[in-house]
Amino acid sequence: MMWESPFLRCPRSGEPLRAEGDALVSSTARYPLRHVAGSTYADFRLELDEVARLQRETYEQEDSRYVREGLEDKRAFMAGFVEDRVRGRVKAKEEFLLRALRRLPLGAGSRVLEVGCNDGRYLNTVAALSGCEGVGIDLSERSIAQAVAARPEHLRTRFHVAQATALPFADASFDVLLSFDVFEHLGHPGFIATMRECHRVLRPGGVLLVYVVSQKDTFTLHETIRRVSHGKLGVDDGEGHRYENFIHPDFFRSAARESGLEVKDVTAYHGYWTLLAEECLHNVAPRALYRLFSFLDAPLVRQEHGNGFLALSERPARAEVRR
Repeated sequence: MMWESPFLRCPRSGEPLRAEGDALVSSTARYPLRHVAGSTYADFRLELDEVARLQRETYEQEDSRYVREGLEDKRAFMAGFVEDRVRGRVKAKEEFLLRALRRLPLGAGSRVLEVGCNDGRYLNTVAALSGCEGVGIDLSERSIAQAVAARPEHLRTRFHVAQATALPFADASFDVLLSFDVFEHLGHPGFIATMRECHRVLRPGGVLLVYVVSQKDTFTLHETIRRVSHGKLGVDDGEGHRYENFIHPDFFRSAARESGLEVKDVTAYHGYWTLLAEECLHNVAPRALYRLFSFLDAPLVRQEHGNGFLALSERPARAEVRR
C-alpha cells in the first residue's frame, strides 16, 4: 500500500511512518489518510504561513474541469491528455515542455517526484512515456482528490497532499524532480526552502526540471501590458501571481548553487509573440505559425527575457547525502 513505501517520512522529523487506523503516525505527528474513488492518499500538511495559505485558497476555490463530472469522465479526460502527449499532439508551450520531458534520463526503474502536481497530468505523462514510478504532491486537497480519481490504473503513479517546503520523503529518494508553474507561488523564502528540499530528496546525479514565471521579462507581452497600464494589468492575480514572487534566472542560479545543485541549462520562453499567440489563438493555429512566432521572439529569449524559463539542474554525483 502507498503508506508502506520505504521512502515516505514524517516531514517534521524525518522518521519512518507506520499505519495506525486511518492515519500515518510517527513519534511526533499524525497524518490522516483520505479515501477517494477506491484509492487512498495521505495529508502531510503542516502549519501554513501567509503565502502558503493564499496559495492554497487560490487553488481550492478555482473552478475545475472536473466539477459535476463523474469518475469515468475524469479518467477519460486524463487518458486523452496523456495519449495526446505520448503521440506528440501538442503545440506552443506544451511542445516546449514535452521536448524537455522526453530528454529526461528515465526508465522503468526510475522514480520521479512532481512538486505541485495539480491533477497529475504531467506526472502521468512522464510515467506513460518512460514506464517510471511517479509520486505527485500538491498543497491543494481538491487537486490531489482529482489526481487520485483521474489516475490511469495502468500507470505507477500516486499522490499526496504535502508542502513543497517540507517534503515527506527520505533523503535521496528520487531520480528526477519536476515542477511547472509552481515556484513563483511560494514567495522567495519558500522558494529557497523548496530548493533545499529538492536537493535533499534527489539522489546524487539526479536532476530537477522546473518551469517558473520570470522577473526578467523586459519587452515581453506581460511587461508591455504592465508598462502601458501603469502596473494595473499584466500580472494575473486571479491565479495567485504576484510580480514580487516571480523568479529572476540569476536568482534561480544563486538559490540552486546555495542548495547544492548545479544549473545545467536555462531557456527562456514566451517573449512577446509566442505568448500573444497562445493567449489569443488558444493553441489552434498551425504549428508553422508558432514556429514563426518563436523565430520573432528569438532575440529576446537569447538574452533570457521571457514570461517564464525552463531550468535543468543536477545534484552532483560526488555530493554526500545530507539532511
